[in-house]
Amino acid sequence: MSRNTGHDFGGRSVGAGSLSIWVHHLKDFELLPEYTQGNYTGPAVRYGAGIEAWEMYNFMAANGITLVAPGGSTVGGAGGWLSSGGHSSITSTFGLGADQALSIEVVTADGRVVTADPETNTDLFWALRGGGGATYGIITSVIMKAYASINITTSSLTLGTPSPISDIDTFWQAVSLYYRFCADILDAGGYGFSYIYPEADNSYRFTTSSQFPGKTPSEVRDFMQPLYNELDRIGVNMANPTPTTRVFGSPRGAGRDQPVNTRYRSRLLPRENWEDDELFNRTMAAIREATEGGYENDFYFHGTLTSPTEEVAGWPGRDNAVIPAWRNNRMHAMLMDLQPVGITAAEARDRDAMMQTYMQLLRDVSPGAGSYMNEGDPGEPNWQEAFYGDHYTRLLEIKRARDPWGLFWAPTTVGSEGWEVQPVDGYPNSQNGRLCRVTPLS
Repeated sequence: MSRNTGHDFGGRSVGAGSLSIWVHHLKDFELLPEYTQGNYTGPAVRYGAGIEAWEMYNFMAANGITLVAPGGSTVGGAGGWLSSGGHSSITSTFGLGADQALSIEVVTADGRVVTADPETNTDLFWALRGGGGATYGIITSVIMKAYASINITTSSLTLGTPSPISDIDTFWQAVSLYYRFCADILDAGGYGFSYIYPEADNSYRFTTSSQFPGKTPSEVRDFMQPLYNELDRIGVNMANPTPTTRVFGSPRGAGRDQPVNTRYRSRLLPRENWEDDELFNRTMAAIREATEGGYENDFYFHGTLTSPTEEVAGWPGRDNAVIPAWRNNRMHAMLMDLQPVGITAAEARDRDAMMQTYMQLLRDVSPGAGSYMNEGDPGEPNWQEAFYGDHYTRLLEIKRARDPWGLFWAPTTVGSEGWEVQPVDGYPNSQNGRLCRVTPLS
């Protein structure tokens, strides 16, 4: 398996006994002021697979440009983030990370260094942009679209019980008002980043930031005012704050992340759930029931709201392997499962079964949607459909053609069902054990 930072919630950058190819030191970065590829002519950048997000932001600041980049400082910009989709706070304006790639240099399973772009190795070019990392080859560098420098303006909101809201039902009504209003935010090219925390004494806290690329603070404050009018209508008297603004490509220091025991489980909730009143109410009831389960079971809710439609993705992004559910997305809904330190294998199995019941609430209100594999559950049921949608058959054909030996393997990647880890520790989804083939190579 290959990795840059190892920043992976699905366990695709680990594997006991595997050969790990580390691309972390491929740090070249080059500005291409005028680049032409097919239908695209404009600024671009070329960078190595070892580049991290904090380095991307520093390069933006030094060159007065904008790149679609990960939010987390230590996330790599050319590995699993890009290969699996790659969302960002400017995704509703410019598209996903996978939508930005114009050309990709990759080492294939037979040891060749090839270029994949809209005219050359088109199968690889399609698969590498959204079809999952650690699967078809090892990315060594990418050429990505670049844009003019842009400001991003943020309006924040915090709600809680018992203060400032004493009634639990009113709290959830206020949360619903914000999430419904987010449809307008996303259609304006914005982004929502929210958490709902169950806290002591059966209380709850909701925090969110609404981010708008290219808008001024006064424009954002005016835009947000209808939400505050609605909150006031239900008795939640909150002042519409003065938004803050900054250059999106502002410099950052090097990240210092460390391993955590948080397990992501997620669902991409479609725009239809926002357009139908009854379905929206069912969706919010599912979110509420799932979140309230976290009070006794130590998990919380995380919702990021973004709409990387095909129109926003542009060329060549609109034709790639990104799961179709992203193109119809309103909310990337996540249950953040805090795995207790020292949990036994039996306890882990019981906890997984419990978490699956809460996740099923979100699946039931979004049949046929999907899950974002970079922030999804390595134990996701029917993961082929959930992570890849109807692209899976085509991706599997490319995998078998490009890597007939099964050289590249990681859990929940395309073709990984042909192998199985025989765990020695009994933990669900463990990689501590031998990797054995369970189906023929062809």
